Amino acid sequence: MKKILAPAFFVFLAIQVTGQKAKFGVFVDPQISWFSPDSRNVISDGVSAGVCGGLIIDKYFQENYAIQTGIAIGRQSGSLKFSEESYINAYDVTDTLPAGTSVDFRLNYITVPLGLKLKSNQIGYLSYFALIGFTNQFNIRALATSSEGTLSKSDVVDEVNLYNLSYHFGIGVEYAISEDTALTFGTSYHNGFIDVTESGNAKVYTRVVSVRVGVMF
Repeated sequence: MKKILAPAFFVFLAIQVTGQKAKFGVFVDPQISWFSPDSRNVISDGVSAGVCGGLIIDKYFQENYAIQTGIAIGRQSGSLKFSEESYINAYDVTDTLPAGTSVDFRLNYITVPLGLKLKSNQIGYLSYFALIGFTNQFNIRALATSSEGTLSKSDVVDEVNLYNLSYHFGIGVEYAISEDTALTFGTSYHNGFIDVTESGNAKVYTRVVSVRVGVMF
């Protein structure tokens, strides 16, 4: 219930607020990601670099407070090592993974963030901000490569949940280059709290640290 109520609160707030203005922007987020399993038989086996990019919208309801949303597409990756013999569905065929196999997953998502942005007054050319909220993620592709060679960029979409939800928080700075345009730089952490797997062998959650480079109009 709490998992539903928390993002629902932000949706309600976004619907209710009447704003002074809306700011639009485009961004690119270089990022590193990894998996966090909750089983002794499945462990995280490394981080992976990726990138996410898209459109962001800041809907201001007070001078220094905005509801932030948008849409983006990106990749989250990481490796899992299985200490026991496991099974994985690839191309509608169930493959057996020997004990000790490491599998590298590449998951592509369409993401829709919804959160609160708190921004300082402009000091010279700079203003500072903090972000907190939730990120809805919809899986559009899932590939896997195993260390023992059974899988090689194999389609494992049946092993991955369509929907993932994470909370995020971050900080950043905007540098004004004109009255209505600013460069934005920041960093954020995203913590998934829905199991991304369908198999049920272990619950696996996503972790992402990203660096943002963008332009607000």
